[in-house]
Amino acid sequence: NKNTRLNNCAPDATYHMIDDPGMLKQMDDRWTQLTSDVEDSKEYQGFWEHEFLKHGTCCEGHDTEEAYFKLAMRLKDRFDLLTILRASGIIPGNYYSIDSIQKAIKGVTRAVPNLYCNPDPNNPRM
Repeated sequence: NKNTRLNNCAPDATYHMIDDPGMLKQMDDRWTQLTSDVEDSKEYQGFWEHEFLKHGTCCEGHDTEEAYFKLAMRLKDRFDLLTILRASGIIPGNYYSIDSIQKAIKGVTRAVPNLYCNPDPNNPRM
């Protein structure tokens, strides 16, 4: 309830790589790094590092990598976006207005999602 974006709250933070095999499997199953193969994603963890440093450092009470990612996975399991969209008739491969997508997500989560279009698939936003 701070009415500001919570990004990069600790600019000097460092990322501590996850080395627990069980946690790595859960992360890869639920929060796959699509820009690298499975072995590289587990070894280098670039995407997860980015997400933790940008968002996890702002997550009060979940300020370790493991605590933040466990919370993120619980939220993902609770609010499965593909299921939410499908329930509103929104399926991959078709075109929909941003308003219809926001309405579908807000109807379940009670929050307006921050959506944007990526015009350059060769340079995805993180």
